[in-house]
Amino acid sequence: MSLRYGELAERPAFAGEEERRAAWFHHRDRLLQHCSHGRRPAGWWDFESPVPYPRDGDYAAAALFEAGLLTEGGIAELMARWREDFERAQAPGFTYCAGFARPSDTTATWLEGEPAKRAHLKWAGVPRSLIRKWTAERRRRHRTVVRVVR
Repeated sequence: MSLRYGELAERPAFAGEEERRAAWFHHRDRLLQHCSHGRRPAGWWDFESPVPYPRDGDYAAAALFEAGLLTEGGIAELMARWREDFERAQAPGFTYCAGFARPSDTTATWLEGEPAKRAHLKWAGVPRSLIRKWTAERRRRHRTVVRVVR
């Protein structure tokens, strides 16, 4: 569990970091077999990753994409999901449930407009580079349609 999800500070599974590292390299192939595209076990991030684990765990697959660490199959799978999430956020009247804003809240907070889009795309882990690219494409298409209509 420590190698897959991360070590618990209050209840470590290993006597020390060297023991954990040795266990990672002993079991790495089997642990990596169970990873879907864009996901890596904690041991990989701790002992092999050339990029740091992002502060926001939802952005882990995007960090791998932007660092060029995904296979073609992984990129294709993630790209389809990210594009779907991006397009969903562009729908007129799009809203996003941000959960409880404060611990004392009894109802969820709903976002609308640009804040909803940003929160949804952050939650979906869509890479910033793709958001910029796809947003620019949408603007160009919109300008082309406006010119044709006039």
